[in-house]
Amino acid sequence: MRIKLKDIIDLDYLISMDDTLDFQEDIQSRAIKDRKIYNQCKSGFQTEKTLLFSWLAFRKEEFFQDADKKRLTLLPGRIFSSLYTWMAYAMVFLGGITGISLAYSFLAYHGARPINVTIFMALFVVLQVILVLFTLILVVRKTIGTGNSKNRFRSSIVHTLLSSLFFNVLPNILKKAGGGSFKKNLDAMEYTSSLIRMKNREYKALFFWPFFLLTSVFAFSFSAGALGGTFFRVVVSDMAFGWQSTLMATSAKVHDLVSIIALPWSWFLPDSLVHPSLEQIEGSRIILKDGISVLATQDLVSWWPFICLGILFYAAIPRGILIVAGVLAQRRALKSFNFDRPRFRQLIIRMQSPVLDINANEAPVSKAIEKNSILLHDREMKETSTFKPDPDILGQKALILASKRIYSEKIIKKIIQGIEQHLFFDVKEMIGVSFDYEQDTDAVRQINVSDADQMILLHEVWQPPIRGVLHYITQIKAAMPEGKPLWVLLTRDAGQEDLAVGNNDINYDVWEKAIVALENPDILAKRFI
Repeated sequence: MRIKLKDIIDLDYLISMDDTLDFQEDIQSRAIKDRKIYNQCKSGFQTEKTLLFSWLAFRKEEFFQDADKKRLTLLPGRIFSSLYTWMAYAMVFLGGITGISLAYSFLAYHGARPINVTIFMALFVVLQVILVLFTLILVVRKTIGTGNSKNRFRSSIVHTLLSSLFFNVLPNILKKAGGGSFKKNLDAMEYTSSLIRMKNREYKALFFWPFFLLTSVFAFSFSAGALGGTFFRVVVSDMAFGWQSTLMATSAKVHDLVSIIALPWSWFLPDSLVHPSLEQIEGSRIILKDGISVLATQDLVSWWPFICLGILFYAAIPRGILIVAGVLAQRRALKSFNFDRPRFRQLIIRMQSPVLDINANEAPVSKAIEKNSILLHDREMKETSTFKPDPDILGQKALILASKRIYSEKIIKKIIQGIEQHLFFDVKEMIGVSFDYEQDTDAVRQINVSDADQMILLHEVWQPPIRGVLHYITQIKAAMPEGKPLWVLLTRDAGQEDLAVGNNDINYDVWEKAIVALENPDILAKRFI
């Protein structure tokens, strides 16, 4: 199964839609449908990754069939893919036009002064080689993780410009061109933009390569345009190329230099096309006091094959190789994307957790999402005594970290019930903490020896995420075994009867942004439902 970036974007978006459900009936209905999806495809999936994308296929079908939720005509992944395609076309067009125009204007020859080969090679070959080497250094540094690369991609000038073009300029152009049809999908584009900005650490490997490819496509198109413009100018015009220098550079030294530059193509082309001979180099040297009347035409035109081949082998081909490498790296990043992160793990657990007795002869999922079927299952749910998964199937043990001064045993029992119902974790242990790392050394020691799969830190949502609390959260995460997620479960004031936090709670929004700013995909903010 080949994974595409647009599918991961859609998967993240649809999971986020489920996370915004507030009402118990909606949450239970969603759990029923997820369970039915699992029963429908459990015999066909081989890995949890294929299970996730089977769920995605069903959810896409539901999304477009449900008229009440059809606020977007397209999912964010499709919008991103379409805009990216248009952006690639724009890079090809702009790069090609820029290269052709610059080369064509630079080669303007009026018969009085030949084209200076040195300046032309410096602009269209040497500069491109420097940019290619700079790009390779950045890619190598990113690959081996040298230096502080956490914010390099997000704060780079190239990324800033491309992001502005991608998320602002191009959408505005299409908005004006497409009218109302595109306006309906602006929310999807905004979601994708926020996905890149707010989840940079989790998704940066996926979004780095698409933007890298855009820059490479522009550079390749520029070099190809320059090559095409140069060749066209040579074909339709009577061009003359020469070289000059105030320094005491001899023709022999220039010949040695161009011989080294021509090594990549010297082994398969005739000598007449590889580079100018020593006599031709001497015959094309411009001496200001002598003018060009004493120079032979065959010497002045001998440079154009060398110039064109230089652009091809040192500018166009390296960029083409970088494009191929970028495509392969993008596929590798998609293939190695970690679908074992908490938000995906929670979905898999929810799908595998029985919520009620379901008849063996189940209707297809595509029909089960119809209103009558949902109402029928809602009635069956109300007739069952509890909404509780089977711990033997889950196998996900949870450890709660909470302040005993704030959360009493009675409140903890209520929270545990909510965790088992909605997070589908089997809570085995509770450890009291004081939110002071130096005083919580015993708690940290217990965390290290615990066999729990999930760590849940309780906190009241109305208390702001001040710097000290966030630092404590990062310290707790650093003390945990590698790979285990830390959930920051936010509740209302512990003194209230209802601890559930609504999706529109302003305090929760503040907490969510603060946790995202930590840029650790294994730390998640979750509201208590």
